[in-house]
Amino acid sequence: MKAKFFLPCIAFAVFSCSETSSQAEGTPSSSQKSLVIVYENDVHCNMEGYAKFAGLRDLIADTAAVATVSIGDFLQGGAWGSVSRGGYVVPVVNKVGYDVMALGNHELDYKFPRLMELADSLTPPIICSNLVLKGTTTPLFKPYVLKQIGSKKIAFVGALTPNALVTESYAFEDDSSKDSYDIPAGNVFQLVQTAVNNARKAGADYVILLSHFGIEPPFTSMELIQNTSGINAALDAHSHSVIAEKFVPNLNGDSILVSQTGSKFQNVGVLEITHDGRFHSRLIPLDSITTSSKSVSAVYDSLYAIAVQDLQQVISSTKFDLNINGDDGKRLVRKGETNLADLVADAFRNAFEAQIGLVNGGSVRATIPAGSISYQNILDVIPFANDMCLVKATGKQIKSALSEGASHLPDEFGGFLQVSGMRYEIVIDSIPHIENIQVETDSGYVNMADDKIYTVGMASYLAYAGAEITSFRQSEIVIDKVMTDDEAVMKYLKSLGSEIPKLYRKPQGRILVTASEKSR
Repeated sequence: MKAKFFLPCIAFAVFSCSETSSQAEGTPSSSQKSLVIVYENDVHCNMEGYAKFAGLRDLIADTAAVATVSIGDFLQGGAWGSVSRGGYVVPVVNKVGYDVMALGNHELDYKFPRLMELADSLTPPIICSNLVLKGTTTPLFKPYVLKQIGSKKIAFVGALTPNALVTESYAFEDDSSKDSYDIPAGNVFQLVQTAVNNARKAGADYVILLSHFGIEPPFTSMELIQNTSGINAALDAHSHSVIAEKFVPNLNGDSILVSQTGSKFQNVGVLEITHDGRFHSRLIPLDSITTSSKSVSAVYDSLYAIAVQDLQQVISSTKFDLNINGDDGKRLVRKGETNLADLVADAFRNAFEAQIGLVNGGSVRATIPAGSISYQNILDVIPFANDMCLVKATGKQIKSALSEGASHLPDEFGGFLQVSGMRYEIVIDSIPHIENIQVETDSGYVNMADDKIYTVGMASYLAYAGAEITSFRQSEIVIDKVMTDDEAVMKYLKSLGSEIPKLYRKPQGRILVTASEKSR
């Protein structure tokens, strides 16, 4: 229904639609058309949404000059990306006809050689002003692109969160990338400002920042705006926030619009630049869009026919939801126990018949609804194809890792540890601390000993490749790279038979989060 608001002109509440009668009778000229940016962020391989996204853009283009942009995280995060290492995404994105795509942190998941292959196959340019050749200020990609949109020249400047050095550290530590690339946190404002200044010198009437920063520390788009000038609007990403429009003061005190659409095509963003240079944005729920692009649908359908046999292979079934959320429907897996996280941790333990299994909450990405469980469901949950390994770790090292995982509570943290073969308590104080760590044995639970060695099944991201948990860096790796994490989950589900047992209906009480006496 809301999509109809765009006929015959863009007329939703805060947007101007004040054409003269002579304009309304015919097609507006280039100088008379409104300027509109249609945008998305953090699609994470929700391939079904692209046809509607392009359809809405085409509808708007009937009466406005339109540019189409992405603010990153389009190559990874779902089954279509995982099964093809991003390859299935490229032809669909190319058919949409983006003007520019910003780099997201998950574009690094397949590491730099694969990213460069995919970038060469993309029709739209990838932009990023602050991913540089190490030891220089030379960007790996174009820092900005300048586009003629209607009667105006609009520059799009890309920026990637420096936290990608932590969350995607394995990409930077790869042999082919080691000592080659950097995202210098201390230089980010200067690098973005330089790109903005150069875009202005090149003739940009407006500068729009495509900021894959988000609104959560340690790096935020708000800080980026507050420390720069010359940007007219910031289309944001990374934190999966839903922000129709928010205004933030820049270095000069000017109010700069910030917007973010959520994730997985929850919404499509529409930014209008009015004739007098004002910026307004609105989010259109994808479910409310009734039009779609036939050409994009055709590409999607042809790829689906190729991938569907593998993706829809039924692995198991469940009579209840396997959740990453709590009872309130909000994501819990990054700060508390869920039944799906219990299942994945058990799978990691089972992969090596280890004493303990560990998985960080940030690696468990999607709920599996009741019904059949397909290969696509598994890849949606565990999309990163991390190698599995068996580690020998002391009780002290395991406790240290649990402490790292709980260190951000009560806030979310991707490194929050879900467990198998053990249980523990987190006491929330000024600094969260770990108590009552117990290990499961044939005769029941016993206290974990600091100096005892335990075998632990985990992904390489936890053991050595990621930077959120570092406690296992000195641990002995007994087995490595014999399977990927999604393969470990599939193996475990098959071992359970045709249906997930009832014991996984609810979280099993492995993680107890309590408040300390003095904080109560």
